[in-house]
Amino acid sequence: MIAKPSNPPRAPLLGRFLFGALVLLAALVAGQSLLWRWSTGALAESFSDWVIKHRAQGWSIRHETPERGGWPFAARLSIPRLSIASPGDETSGQGLGWAAEALTLTTPLPLPGALRLEATGQQALRIGATQIPFTATSFQALLPLEVGQPPRRANALMQGVVAQTPDGVLNVQRLGMDANWTRSAEPTLTLQFAAEDASLPQAWLQAPALAGLGPRLAKLEFDGALYGSVLPLPSLREQLDAWRASEGKLDVRQLRLTWGELDAGLRLSARLDPALQPALGGTLSVTNPNAALDSLARSGLIQRRALDGTKFAVGLLTRRPQDGGPPVAEIPIALQNGVVSVAQIPLTRLPPIAWPQH
Repeated sequence: MIAKPSNPPRAPLLGRFLFGALVLLAALVAGQSLLWRWSTGALAESFSDWVIKHRAQGWSIRHETPERGGWPFAARLSIPRLSIASPGDETSGQGLGWAAEALTLTTPLPLPGALRLEATGQQALRIGATQIPFTATSFQALLPLEVGQPPRRANALMQGVVAQTPDGVLNVQRLGMDANWTRSAEPTLTLQFAAEDASLPQAWLQAPALAGLGPRLAKLEFDGALYGSVLPLPSLREQLDAWRASEGKLDVRQLRLTWGELDAGLRLSARLDPALQPALGGTLSVTNPNAALDSLARSGLIQRRALDGTKFAVGLLTRRPQDGGPPVAEIPIALQNGVVSVAQIPLTRLPPIAWPQH
């Protein structure tokens, strides 16, 4: 009788399997560690190159030593005490600046498809000589990345903003922005912006028209595109002339403001004429215009005896939407050769703009 061959022991097979799994795991961890070290090094080098480039252009950039982190699934660079200021003399009210307790740059691993920026702690915005400290419960921006190409899109979101303006406290619950730019035959920058649920400083409401609208601004939205080439020429006048020569124009596809009883929108297209003076045409739309006119009358901007006549004139430009919504007045506006006209009626002439020569 022939004996059957015995099965190999299970323990050695299991041991070889576990050993192989451990070797594979160690290789993955080592590879991920090498990728993390390379990615954080690339982040640090890119940030350093950006700082050197802009300092050479006259920018003021200060920060403490960056710290690397995020292992194993992200490459993270934290920059403490960062401050950035554009060229310009702060004491004479020139330039812009921004500062934050910390700015964190993060890319996911193993495929870094986007760069995420997050600012934390106390921050400050400088406009000329005016400092505006502020905090935000969240301040993040995202730049999608393409291999071998600079970023062409950015979006940012701020929530819970509390700013200490010179006129008082400004609260904004939500600020959002999305920007796209191209460097094709027709350079284009498109920008969408929205601010929601803002409480304004009382000092901003001293003007009668604003006081009638109240301190709460429900929404401000902007959607526009800038066409043309902006070249780094020596003077602003030369830059504007080159922009005009490149068929430069600004299209405001929608600017909408919802504030108190005012619900208004603006669409326009603007260019520079050969004398580098603005020329534009567009349409101002006001939803439920009678309520807005009543608010202006209560604030004293429209005299009571002129209110009925104004409502009649605006009523000629008012239509009711087919969906049965509130009435909307659409008022043509234009600026040509320094003359402002509304509904093709010239109202006033603006003085020409004297652009600086340097």
